[in-house]
Amino acid sequence: MAAPGFFRKAALEKLSTPEKLDQLITITSPRAWIALFTIAITIGTAITWGVFGRVKTKINTTGILLGGEVYDIVSTSQGQLIDLKVAIGDLVKEGDVIASVDQPEILQQIEAAEASLIERRFELKQLVAFGSKDAQIQDELIQQKRLSVEQQIQTNEKNILFLTQQIETEKGLLAKGLITKPQVVNSEQQLENTQNQIEALKAQLVQMSSQELNTGFNQEQKRTVIKQRIEQEKLRLDQLREQYEIRTSIKSPHSGEVVEVLTNSGVVVGVGTPLFKMKNETAVADNGKIKGILYVPSQDGKKIKVGMEALVVPSTVQPQEHGYMKATVTYVSEFPVTQQGMMTSMKNDQLVKGLLRLGAPFEVYVEFEPNPSSYSGYEWTSANGPEVLINAGTSCMGKITVKEEPPIAMVVPAFKKFFDLY
Repeated sequence: MAAPGFFRKAALEKLSTPEKLDQLITITSPRAWIALFTIAITIGTAITWGVFGRVKTKINTTGILLGGEVYDIVSTSQGQLIDLKVAIGDLVKEGDVIASVDQPEILQQIEAAEASLIERRFELKQLVAFGSKDAQIQDELIQQKRLSVEQQIQTNEKNILFLTQQIETEKGLLAKGLITKPQVVNSEQQLENTQNQIEALKAQLVQMSSQELNTGFNQEQKRTVIKQRIEQEKLRLDQLREQYEIRTSIKSPHSGEVVEVLTNSGVVVGVGTPLFKMKNETAVADNGKIKGILYVPSQDGKKIKVGMEALVVPSTVQPQEHGYMKATVTYVSEFPVTQQGMMTSMKNDQLVKGLLRLGAPFEVYVEFEPNPSSYSGYEWTSANGPEVLINAGTSCMGKITVKEEPPIAMVVPAFKKFFDLY
C-alpha cells in the first residue's frame, strides 16, 4: 500500500531502517546551550543587582561658592551724599571714613548752641564785673546805716542815763510835795520809750548783718546758676558735635576690597541705603575652606538632611571632563528663604530673581572635602580634578543624594502604578 503523499520520503526511509534506532536524537545544539546559559547568568545578575544593588536618588540644585563674606556698606544717616570716598578695587579698613553726608539741621543746632554758650559766658562776665560793684555799693550803704544806728543807740543810752537820774530827782521832789505825780510818770514813759527805741535799733543791726550775708550769698548763687547753665550748654554742644560727626562721616564697619559701587555723590540717601559692596577674603567658612550655598526647590527641601552627600561643579568647569567636587551638607534652612534672605547670601539681585522663578527655595550649605594633592585643593570625582583655582563668587550647580535604595524597590511602585494596584 502506497504511503500517503504528505509524508516526506526521507522520513519514511528513516523509519523503515531499524539499524539506526540505537542513536541519540539531537534536540538542542551546543550553541543554544551557550545562549541559554548566558541568559540565565544575565537574569541572575539582574536579580542579584535588583536586590543587593543601590540606586541613588539625586536632587539638582543651583547656588554660589563663597570663600569670603560680601558686605553691603550702607548709609547710617539721612541726607545728601556729599562725597563717596571709595572706588572699585580700593582696600578699606574697618573704621575708615568712606562717605560724607550733609546734615544742615544739626549744623544749625550747633550754631545756636554756640551762640547760647557765648551769651551765657558774657552774662557771667557781666555778673562778675558789675555784680561786685553792686555788692560793694550795698555793703557801703549797709555800713552807713549801721553807723547811723549805732550813733542813735549811743544817744539813746545817754538819754537813758539822764532820764534815770531825772526820775530819781523828781521822786525826791514829789516826796517833799514840790512837784506833782504826773511829772514823774511822764519821765518814766520817756525812759521806757527810749529803751524800746534802743531794742528796735539793735534789731536793725541784726537785720543789717543778715543783709550783708544775703548779699554775698545771692551773688555767689547767681554765679553758680550761670556756671551750671554754661556747663549744660557745653555738654549739649559736645553732644551735637559728636552727633554731627557720626551722621556726617560714615565709617566702614568692615575691612576688605570694594567690588561694586552702588551710588554717586549728590544723591539723597536714607538710613540703610546701600553705598557699595565690599568683599572680605579673610572671613571664610569656620574650617577655613570655601563653602557652597545651594538652593533647592521648595517641594524637595524637606528631603535633604545634614550629613547627606553632595556633588558640586563650578560654572567654569565642564563636569563631563572633570567630574564634580565632593561635598557634605552642613546646614538646611527650616523654612523656604525669602528674597531678602537670598540677597544676604548671594549679593546679586539677578541671580536671586532667576532662582525665585520656581518659587521660594530652601537654602542648603555644603562644605567640600579637601585634597592637598589636587590643583584646586579639593576632592573630585575624577582623579585630581581640573587644573583651575576655585574662586569665590562663582555660580555652581550641584546634586544632592537624598536616598539610596535597591532597584527592586523602584520597580515595585512602578509596577503597582502601571496596573493601578494601589
